[in-house]
Amino acid sequence: MATVKKNKKKKIIIAICIVLVIAIISGVITVVAQNNKKPLVSLYTIGTSDIYETIDATGEVTSGAVKEYKVGTVAVVKEVLVKVGDEVKQGDKLATFDTTSVDSQVKNLQSSYNQAKASYNETLTSTNEASKNLADVRRQISSLEKEAASLENNLANPTTTTRRTTTTRPTTTAPSTERTTRPPRTTASTTTTERVTYPATAEGVIQAISDLVATINGLADDIETTNAITRVVMSAIAEEIENGNLSADSIAQAAGDAMSNAIKQGLIDETKLIIDSGLAVQMVETAVAAVDWKSVSSAMVNNDNVNLTSVELRLAACYAQEQLFSAQSSKDILNAKKEVMDTAKSALDTVKDSQKQLAAGWTAAFDGTITQCDIYAGEQTSVLSGGMMLQNMNDKVVTISLSEYDTKKVSVGMPATITTAYGKYTGNVISKAPVATGGSSGSILDSVGSMAGISGLSSLTSQGAGVEVQISVDNPDEDIIIGFDADVEISVGEHRSIVTVPVESIVLEKLGASYVYLYNEEEGTVTKTPIETGASSVSEYEVVSGLKEGDKIISAPQASQYESETFEVRVVDN
Repeated sequence: MATVKKNKKKKIIIAICIVLVIAIISGVITVVAQNNKKPLVSLYTIGTSDIYETIDATGEVTSGAVKEYKVGTVAVVKEVLVKVGDEVKQGDKLATFDTTSVDSQVKNLQSSYNQAKASYNETLTSTNEASKNLADVRRQISSLEKEAASLENNLANPTTTTRRTTTTRPTTTAPSTERTTRPPRTTASTTTTERVTYPATAEGVIQAISDLVATINGLADDIETTNAITRVVMSAIAEEIENGNLSADSIAQAAGDAMSNAIKQGLIDETKLIIDSGLAVQMVETAVAAVDWKSVSSAMVNNDNVNLTSVELRLAACYAQEQLFSAQSSKDILNAKKEVMDTAKSALDTVKDSQKQLAAGWTAAFDGTITQCDIYAGEQTSVLSGGMMLQNMNDKVVTISLSEYDTKKVSVGMPATITTAYGKYTGNVISKAPVATGGSSGSILDSVGSMAGISGLSSLTSQGAGVEVQISVDNPDEDIIIGFDADVEISVGEHRSIVTVPVESIVLEKLGASYVYLYNEEEGTVTKTPIETGASSVSEYEVVSGLKEGDKIISAPQASQYESETFEVRVVDN
């Protein structure tokens, strides 16, 4: 029995050993597999070096002094005194012109400008006057609105069966073109001058106004027109009564005058009247004169409900005036007319300048050579006609285009080297344009190109923009030919013993944002780290901040393959 027990114990020990061996082997396999998942990288140790910073670009060789002559208008060429290749001295006559047709153009353009200026000044005056009137009418509206609010508070009988409609400001939407059916026109009040007596009560006043409105409703089928007439007429009546004028004929005359003025000012559209405007005014005057206003004057003065109606009629008239003056005081028409005036003035000045130059004839601005001549004696020129070009062939320059990134580094006076197919020349930056031309600035191509030591890549695209820089050529000879390209290298600075980083170690994500992957030796990890760069060469950049001498970074990171900003790596032994 003891022997059996001993054999069992031995079997248990063997089984445990087998399990341990399997666990160890599995652990080793797991560790190896995990380790194999870590990116394999090469490291670069940050140190110091010297950078001789340059800007490289390619440009066209031109003469140092160029004068282009353009006709720019319609004229007749009298004489052409030079041809291509002729050497001329400063002041030599090149061509003469007959400016008779130009004189006529100047006269016509002067007339157009005078008309545009007069129209602008007229609009300016009317706009200023409308602005003043708008301010006045808004003050009246404010006063009348307060008066209306006060009368509403004073109404003694809130349960009156007479339903009123509160006057509100009209909207600015276009007038309705819908026709509204009106009751049959009454002619009773327009065929007699007999005074109609109304009771001196609120009901009497309302009846008098209703009869007058019925007459007005018969003047047009358009509701906007009849409403406009009602506002104008009622406002005139209310004003006369408030001023103590109770004569029916005088009130009728005032109402007719107000309606006539409104037609002239456009407040009432006479084209929508169904009868002649003069007859319409007479009908209103007759209807107003038919009312015995004395019999209702006490009610107009003492009854708050009627007074409120009068105030609201005047408010309606003021609202209409407010709309009119608002439109007239708008700056849109004034600005449009100013633009027309300025355009006419610019065209006039341009042709006047051409007239002055052509009348005097073309003369050489400096000693040089005629390199282009596209005009001929006896021909009539046009705006698109050619002209002449004078160049000083002794002085030569190269014109290049720099990106926004490189322009900041270049200044006038910096030394440069010019290289052609036949040799090298020294020179200096002699000018830098104040504005960019050729497209939109800030192309990513310019930044990438600058990192590679190439300037102006964006100028090769439809959206490229660049600043023109001119470089002089010292001691030019016959081997540097106008019209051919030349390579330019501008020395923009020397930087000695500075902390640098290789170009291939930098990750560029956004314009102006640069990163490297910094190695942590203790943890065996790398972290994406922003850096600020300064001077640069073809192969490296100055590190202004973010790294120090002795730091280790991934020498050539594959950023698109990294899943996080901090991760473990395996380092290749150098």
